[in-house]
Amino acid sequence: MDLPTDLTPAQLRALGIIAGIGETRAEARAKIKKALADTLPKFLEAASKDEDLLRKIFVLFETVATATNASRIQLHPLRPEGIGQEVDMLREARKAKPKVKQKSEAKPET
Repeated sequence: MDLPTDLTPAQLRALGIIAGIGETRAEARAKIKKALADTLPKFLEAASKDEDLLRKIFVLFETVATATNASRIQLHPLRPEGIGQEVDMLREARKAKPKVKQKSEAKPET
């Protein structure tokens, strides 16, 4: 496929805008991730007031984490004792569920 090399100034501006949109979205996603990471310690501290909630949070974090990250999470000082079996059970349950793409709802017949 041949791409034009003689773009007009308007086309160059349009390409710049398109590239800027992609950069802006990436920057926004990076800021969201940073905000979550910065807030996580206070969130976990607040969640530690409710043992059941804290337990569920850590079980879910470990379940969805990579093996390396799960090992690191296990070292967290707020991690409840004895949740390993729950994590294993949830991992197995997630493996057993087939990943099926949801079909769009069928339109009613007229």
